[in-house]
Amino acid sequence: MFAVVIVCLIFVLLGVLFLLGKGSFLIAGYNTASKEEKAKYDEKRLTRCFSIFCFGIAIVIAACGVVDTDDFALLIGLPAILVLIVLIMILSNTYCKKK
Repeated sequence: MFAVVIVCLIFVLLGVLFLLGKGSFLIAGYNTASKEEKAKYDEKRLTRCFSIFCFGIAIVIAACGVVDTDDFALLIGLPAILVLIVLIMILSNTYCKKK
């Protein structure tokens, strides 16, 4: 249970960091992109989306830690994390692009 609390805290701290707009250097692909590629994205929207993603992951991990069964983690936790990953990929390439 201690490990679950630590991992949840890490994701919550990352979520707060992204919510404040300070963590764009932690976003894989964005931090290595050229200035021309970075100019295509709205950094504020991008960090907000990743903030929501981190909070979502923290909630899923906390729920799996509270229920503490393999069935719950496999049937609820894993699909929830996969849905969050797909959503962040879609949002980062649609909602976060400048128009």
